[in-house]
Amino acid sequence: MSAPGVIVVAEPVIHELLRNSGAQWNVQERQPNIAAMWQGLASGALDVTSRVLVFSDALGDEGSEEREQTARAIVAMSKAGASVFVVVWKIDDVDALRDAIAHAAIAQGVEEGVLSYELLPAQKGGHLVLDGVRAQTQEFIDFPEQWPAACEIDLMAERRASVQAPGSSVPSLPPIADSAEPDPSSDVVTASGYPAAASMDLLNRPRPPGQVTITVTSSKGGSGKSTASMLLAGTIARASREAGNPLSVCLVDLDTRDGQVASLIGRFMPTALNIRVQPVWDEERIRRNLVPAEDLGIDTLLAPIRPRTADTVGPEFYRAIVRSLQRMYDVVVIDTSVQYLDPLIADVALKEADEILFVTTLASTAVQGMARALREITAPVDESGLGIPREKIGIIVNQSLANVGMEREQILAAGLGVPVVGVIPLATKDVLTAMNLHRMHELVHHPLLGPAYNQLARACLPQVELAESYVEDDDDDVSAPPTLPTDPSGEESRKRGLFRRGS
Repeated sequence: MSAPGVIVVAEPVIHELLRNSGAQWNVQERQPNIAAMWQGLASGALDVTSRVLVFSDALGDEGSEEREQTARAIVAMSKAGASVFVVVWKIDDVDALRDAIAHAAIAQGVEEGVLSYELLPAQKGGHLVLDGVRAQTQEFIDFPEQWPAACEIDLMAERRASVQAPGSSVPSLPPIADSAEPDPSSDVVTASGYPAAASMDLLNRPRPPGQVTITVTSSKGGSGKSTASMLLAGTIARASREAGNPLSVCLVDLDTRDGQVASLIGRFMPTALNIRVQPVWDEERIRRNLVPAEDLGIDTLLAPIRPRTADTVGPEFYRAIVRSLQRMYDVVVIDTSVQYLDPLIADVALKEADEILFVTTLASTAVQGMARALREITAPVDESGLGIPREKIGIIVNQSLANVGMEREQILAAGLGVPVVGVIPLATKDVLTAMNLHRMHELVHHPLLGPAYNQLARACLPQVELAESYVEDDDDDVSAPPTLPTDPSGEESRKRGLFRRGS
């Protein structure tokens, strides 16, 4: 199979960036403008089956119709099913470009909401522009594990030099003033405490009344925290909807190196990286890059697919996004990695949470790891801890079953006084089947798991009316769900209340 074709209607520096990327694609001769592109396609000089098109927002003389021509080309190519990108040099003109695209869509009889195109801010530098392209095309293009050194370039500086160079071959490019727009993608945090790209209009809104953010974490892989996060989110959405007061719920995969949420729902794009490469992180751009899990009734923010991009979407970015989601959703559930000392977890997931659920199994190694983690998480900062209040934390005993040599007293002792707020029974075969077939929603009505997660949801949202769990009739015998050893009623946890509210 031949390499996918790439048509570039952009500046030479962008054309060279794509050619030098090491991606397995066919970057064709650069087109200086839209008219040249159409002529190349008509004459056969360009491959009409090309699957990737890269445009620029800055071609043509000032006052020309190039923007409108570009907008019409974006709509036409997106309508044809190509992956379309626009390199943005002029941040202040982004809204005008979007308006032009919207008008072009109307003229071509295309609903703007179904258009698919991505903006790639040039201020981000070469490798981040390439990351934006890869995020949308890696399903059909092979990319290198690491970008070549030639791609680590300052695009703004390169473009400025090409415009100002004597005898430049691109005289039509408008000059870039020394007071160029600030880089919205930089990791520099402004005086407001947020990255420059964050939407202050969104962040300045108050949280909805009763908004709750729940972080689910663990100290040991295989504890089932991603499953717990997803089923808790799905249960809250279902139970609130059936109670007549539906809550909007978003599940955030904050495990940037080994995220599991995408695998559980069977959808892998777009990811948080698609927001990161946008010039502004406002509500429209955030929503456009969330992935709905319709059967669960929730939205999800997926982690980047490749671990090497983990440093690109760092704590400052995720803090802004989590706080934005808090103003967009009634409930935000954050699934994390087991690296609880990582700044992404320690400084964002744990600190932004109203409630923290620590997942453990009954394995002795898991319980011992929980004890170490809780000690570091709750120890005061001046004692080298994270200083997270114990009142925010509750323990979930997952994959629970009786008579395995782990007693209730051992778990409570390891928990350092943190209460057990949920006991999820073991149902290995059903969970694996649901995971492999992307039917996680079926577990919300599972005869054992459904009631357990419903009880956990009620503990997390004690002031919210939630419908009772129900399961469909099944001819198979179903045993009662196990509870924490030697506490068959779970009465003590209920008396204390989740996270000792009001104690």
